[in-house]
Amino acid sequence: MSTTFFRKLERRTPNVLPIIVVINLGLTVLVLLMLFFQGATLFSLAKQPPPALVQMVDGKSIVGQSVEWDLRTEATIHSFIEEILPLLRWESNKLPKEFATAGENKLIKVPLLRDVSVSRINYAASFALSNGFMKAYLQSLPKLYNDHSKQDIKEVVLQISSLAPPQEVKTNPRQWTVDTIATLKYFSEGNELVDIEPYNTRIHLKAVRQPKFVMEATPAERLVNGIRAAGLEITLIEPLKE
Repeated sequence: MSTTFFRKLERRTPNVLPIIVVINLGLTVLVLLMLFFQGATLFSLAKQPPPALVQMVDGKSIVGQSVEWDLRTEATIHSFIEEILPLLRWESNKLPKEFATAGENKLIKVPLLRDVSVSRINYAASFALSNGFMKAYLQSLPKLYNDHSKQDIKEVVLQISSLAPPQEVKTNPRQWTVDTIATLKYFSEGNELVDIEPYNTRIHLKAVRQPKFVMEATPAERLVNGIRAAGLEITLIEPLKE
């Protein structure tokens, strides 16, 4: 009688072993997914450059998030152009307030370019150009100086009106073009405005590693070094087509 009872009870009791196996398998898959997600997160964090300690001029320090070496924001590109372009077209007997000695405005002979002499300010600014464009730029300056001297022009001032958003070169993500609207103002000996002409250009530039600077630099070189710290280099300046 008791044996018959237990057999009936066994037939009525469900087999829980398959359920346990399914639950165990589900938990195993869940744990594996969590481990995979954590590993992917750690790998992503490991690839990110560490934060950099930035020391401010006033002595304070802040922690800045590092970025890829060839990443440049629109503000960085625009600031670079706004600062370097006027120096590239600088012609004046007057010196910027950053310069303390009159020697900064004297003509110097360009190394490796025979019979080419340019102002120290223009020469320092030329280091913000690529090697190929730098040579062409320096060779063009003596003719400009001579033409302006014949016209009794003593000062040339470049004023930028607007800069278009940088357009990334599709074939090279480290290069951009920026359309620039500017004017050149020409002044005579008595600071009289004698002419104004448009200087609308398309500027080609690329990201470069931040250069190492000479410790004992001239005032002009120190000014340009601060601009070049943006890690940008102009490869071409061409007239903007209407």
